[in-house]
Amino acid sequence: MKQKIFEFFKNTTVRIISLMLFMLFLLSIFLFYDVYVYQVKKCVGFYWVYRGDKYYKKNKTQHAIDCYKKALTYYPEHYRARYNLANIYVVYEDYYSALEQYSKALEIKPDFMIARIDYALVLSSAAFNHDKAISEYKKAIEKKPKWIYIPFFINNRKTYNYNSAVAYYNMGLAYRAKSLLVGENKFSAREYLRLSVEAYKKALKNLKNYEIYYNLALTHQLLENNKDAGRNYCRAIELEPLRYEAHYNLAILLRDMKMYRDSVEEFKKAGLILDIDGDNIKTRYIYDVLSGVTQKMVLSGDYDYLADKDESGKQSSYEDDLTYNGGKLAISSKFDRSVSKSYSTCAAKEFFESEDDE
Repeated sequence: MKQKIFEFFKNTTVRIISLMLFMLFLLSIFLFYDVYVYQVKKCVGFYWVYRGDKYYKKNKTQHAIDCYKKALTYYPEHYRARYNLANIYVVYEDYYSALEQYSKALEIKPDFMIARIDYALVLSSAAFNHDKAISEYKKAIEKKPKWIYIPFFINNRKTYNYNSAVAYYNMGLAYRAKSLLVGENKFSAREYLRLSVEAYKKALKNLKNYEIYYNLALTHQLLENNKDAGRNYCRAIELEPLRYEAHYNLAILLRDMKMYRDSVEEFKKAGLILDIDGDNIKTRYIYDVLSGVTQKMVLSGDYDYLADKDESGKQSSYEDDLTYNGGKLAISSKFDRSVSKSYSTCAAKEFFESEDDE
């Protein structure tokens, strides 16, 4: 009898507690209906973002766009969906839509550094709004995250340093672009070029690559800072000796400085690199310019260096290491070795690296 009474009260208590919990649940839905709806929509939004990311990685961009748009109808605050959507719009050259999505992503997450850099890049290169782009680059650099370091897993300081270098590099490009838009105002043009130089130098503190050194050298060349230009062309060449642009611009610089022998050497390198790449039009142009420089060298009385010479005094040429196969230039292993040794050292390096006379 006691056992039955105990079981009755036990079952009744469980039922009452269950009923009360159910009533509380219904009450919470009534009181926090908007919260529940928001969370459900958020979950659905995340699902469509997941689908969009899968298509994005597979380069199925139209499917990715459809998924991201559907995700944003459920969860508009998903900043990464907006960022990826903006990136796809850039590929399609729909820059207006891209700028809109970058902007909305940054409204949601102002410290989204890579999105702000990409936003500024499109502003500068596609919308030609260099002033706003420079402002956005500065914001990206100023918004430093809280440093997190977990060995072998995460080091966001390193990521920030890299991204800030990218921001400074692109800021330098934007300043140089502004210098071309001021017309005959030479003072303003030089000031923008000077700011461009400073931006490139700040980029080099955290990232040393060909593009930064090359553009720094080019800007110095525009400012007629010949030694600084030559020094940085040499550093670019050391990093990527088979990029013809640095060799060619260095050759132009040396020609303008009347250092014809060194100029000829760099013109030959630039021409041969283009010849190997099969770019016949640019190659022909470079050799036409080379011919003009050679004539100036003859007129200056510098006859001894019309042909390259090695240490033994014999004429040295790469021609023996080159063959043509089916109309295309082919290189031998000997030439390949000589390239890594010779092409990575620019002409007049010692002159450019030397200190200016007091």
